[in-house]
Amino acid sequence: MHLIIKTITLFIFFAIFVFAQKGPSVHQIEYEKYKSIKLSKNSNNENNSEIVPLNKQAKNDLSKVVFGYYPDWEYLNSAHNNFRYDLLTHIAAFDFTVSASGQISNPAGWPWTNVINDAHENGVKVIMVAVNFNSSEIHGLLTNSFTRWAFMVAVQSKIKQYNLDGVNVDFEGLNSADRGVLINEFMQELSDSVHSIDPELEVSFAAPAVNWGGWQLNGLAMACDYLFIMGYDFYGSWSTNTGPTAPLLSGSAYNVTNTVNVEYATTTTFFPDKLILGVPYYGPHWTTQSTSEGSSVIEFQNSVRFREAQGESETHGTKWSNTFKNPWYNFVENSTNHQVWFDNDSSLGLKYDLAIKKNLKGIGMWALGYDGTRDELWNLIEEKFSIPVKVENTDKLPSNFVLNQNYPNPFNPTTTIGYTIPTSVKSENANVKIVVYDVLGREISTLVNEYQLAGHYEVTFNAENLPSGIYYYTLKTNNYFETKKMILLK
Repeated sequence: MHLIIKTITLFIFFAIFVFAQKGPSVHQIEYEKYKSIKLSKNSNNENNSEIVPLNKQAKNDLSKVVFGYYPDWEYLNSAHNNFRYDLLTHIAAFDFTVSASGQISNPAGWPWTNVINDAHENGVKVIMVAVNFNSSEIHGLLTNSFTRWAFMVAVQSKIKQYNLDGVNVDFEGLNSADRGVLINEFMQELSDSVHSIDPELEVSFAAPAVNWGGWQLNGLAMACDYLFIMGYDFYGSWSTNTGPTAPLLSGSAYNVTNTVNVEYATTTTFFPDKLILGVPYYGPHWTTQSTSEGSSVIEFQNSVRFREAQGESETHGTKWSNTFKNPWYNFVENSTNHQVWFDNDSSLGLKYDLAIKKNLKGIGMWALGYDGTRDELWNLIEEKFSIPVKVENTDKLPSNFVLNQNYPNPFNPTTTIGYTIPTSVKSENANVKIVVYDVLGREISTLVNEYQLAGHYEVTFNAENLPSGIYYYTLKTNNYFETKKMILLK
């Protein structure tokens, strides 16, 4: 009897957990909460004459991409005054709302000339975030040729007008039937459209942490330059028990580690450079039945941002969940128990380690500004991803594998790919593979497949018999993997 009760309890927990993950993301919840500011505080200033282009010569000492969503409600509070531009590679301006007709409205306070210029002068790319959370409107954008065309033209126009560096598509709540071929073809068309302006412009998609049906995630990754995995919202306003919004591990099948290793298994294995792991700078706050970890929830209160949660946890005493690998704290107010679960530098550090271990393109956050004036999370990025400054010695091989950008790029029909095998394998050969793939992930050519000693190498790729388009080449050894993009123009 005890076993039956336990089984039923676990089933109910699992069913509630699964249902929760199908709900709206924090992007949508906060978009709905703050969308009125678009009307009350939007700027009519369309002057973009002072916006400077990206300084491509600016030095970047980061080993990975650091991609931060920057919501307009944080911009209006001048959160950018606390940014460490030396620890960012991308700022994603949220939100450019997409209408049912394919037209695009600007974020509140736009144009953000001060942020764009500061970012560009520091070599940080500024990405527009195209947003729609209405399933029927998204279906129309995907299937109606006119609205689809209007959207593509509007994206091109915004990028050109404001010297932007690409677009991130945040379409959520899609019908199950729209999540596969339709959205993948749409994103491929958008990529082709944006790259026609400049091949170096970037197209990405805000992708779910769990595939609840219909998504062809590897195909979606191949249709874009990369995906931003929204690695959060595992617990929230819908939850019946307390827990973290982004558990690294958990007692169930669903957590951040599972997202990277299982949900995105194919892409993580073969194209890790197409994935950015998104992490939360916020956490859920509930009133609860008890002060124990995993307590039953009485009522969801709000999402607490790191800038408040860190200080409050220090006041009330930070606890650590070994189950989830996440901090939390509790307090009693007017005889009512409260619990807040959030991410700090300890739990985020573990997620960053996962991204590093899996050779992902980088990490990102929802959202810039949520850390306020605190510096713990900037210091963590610096610790994990800053490349130490060393005196250059051109006679010395690097300590890690290096895959160079092909040259020339774009090319027709031949191009050269350089790579370096580090000193760490000087005493033993490295099994090296250089493979070229098309945008669908199909293997086109194996350029290198042999054991090689430490040193600098070059190999030539001849695409004489291939059509114009985007191709990818990978360097793979038994303990290293990297992917880069190249463009064939005939």
